[in-house]
Amino acid sequence: MEEQSWPLSLKWLHLALAILVTFQLFSQLKMHAIWKHVGVALYQHVLYWAHMLLGTTTFLVILLFWREICLSRELRLHLFPYLGIHRERIWMDMRGALQGSLPEGGMRGGLPGFVHGLGILVVTAMGLTGILMFYLIFSAHGVKPAATYYALPKSIHSLVANLLWGYWGGHIAMALLHARKNPRILRIFVPET
Repeated sequence: MEEQSWPLSLKWLHLALAILVTFQLFSQLKMHAIWKHVGVALYQHVLYWAHMLLGTTTFLVILLFWREICLSRELRLHLFPYLGIHRERIWMDMRGALQGSLPEGGMRGGLPGFVHGLGILVVTAMGLTGILMFYLIFSAHGVKPAATYYALPKSIHSLVANLLWGYWGGHIAMALLHARKNPRILRIFVPET
């Protein structure tokens, strides 16, 4: 399938996730928890709250993305190409990549779909643990929650953040590599077309 086959709703959701996830990744670099008042600059408090509030928005976009996945068999087969020809395309795409040939674009499963599926799973894990942490912080009235029930989601959130950094960098690198061969691939970022 060609790049034009992407539904308009997915283009908007992809653009929203790209912007929100990028903000989330970069904002956490200089963010300090609000309960660490001493010696923390005002902008770090702002980043902390922006990270939590936009993280909630990001989670809502992730839920909308999952709604699209549930409603579209074609999208499910693209993102989770574990059956039939879609799975076979993973191996075909890997062999082609080893020979310097990039896979086709569009919803076809294969290696790009498999990687996108892993990405949505990583982003979902990040969102779930982030929402849980936000709830725990909010229910503790902005003070540090007890480590007994806060440590596990925070550890998972931190681990998944490292995976997401790798995915984010690799995703951008592959998109630019594909764009050198076929600039039409960047149409995914133009929701009105």
